[in-house]
Amino acid sequence: MRNYVRAYQDLTKSGFVKESIIEKHVEQHIAIDAFLPESASFFYIVETPGKYRFLGRQQEKVSGYSNEEFFKRGIELFFECVHPDDAETLVDRVYPSLVQLIGELSEEEAKDIQFQYNYRFKRKNGEYLNLLEQVYALELDQFGVLSLALGNVIILADRGVLPMRASCKRISDSGFCETFYSETFNSASSCFNRVTARELDILRNLATGMTSREIAEELYISKHTVDTHRRNLLRKLE
Repeated sequence: MRNYVRAYQDLTKSGFVKESIIEKHVEQHIAIDAFLPESASFFYIVETPGKYRFLGRQQEKVSGYSNEEFFKRGIELFFECVHPDDAETLVDRVYPSLVQLIGELSEEEAKDIQFQYNYRFKRKNGEYLNLLEQVYALELDQFGVLSLALGNVIILADRGVLPMRASCKRISDSGFCETFYSETFNSASSCFNRVTARELDILRNLATGMTSREIAEELYISKHTVDTHRRNLLRKLE
């Protein structure tokens, strides 16, 4: 069986976030959580690559697992609960898209986007739910890689098998939203279908003999972003 945790961790490696900064975000959301009404959703804060730093009090009602269980086992428990077909799509398509999009934005721009996607999640009692997850960047490292994220998990009413979709919106100060990325995934896709449009750009340029630095200049992205895409390509096409 594929090690989804390792694949996720390899993809989301990032630099150090000061503990004082993390504690500030956690304190803010503990205070907010105390005033939120009972609902079929919860917020969380995760430090990449996969350490939960905050979980809303509604988390247990959604998953059936206690917050203590998730704090102890982290992203490993999450991937145990995600439907295997959807876990494959998350690590091969959804998360690489998120990493790519943030890598192409400035820190200020990255903190103004909402990235969302859906998947099937098995509760502790064995029941599958459709969840919608919305992710917001809280902190980026010195290379522009997401290091601390805020998430909002929402139960979808539909209990059938839904197509997996991901989208990304810019949110202005006035609350106006502009969708600039949207994709529907086929979990049965081939390895080449799992390659994103940007990764194909990288692959075409590599085929001409260009270096990572040359590709970065050609595509107006950082060399670090190009190297991340190259690692993703090796993993997907191996």
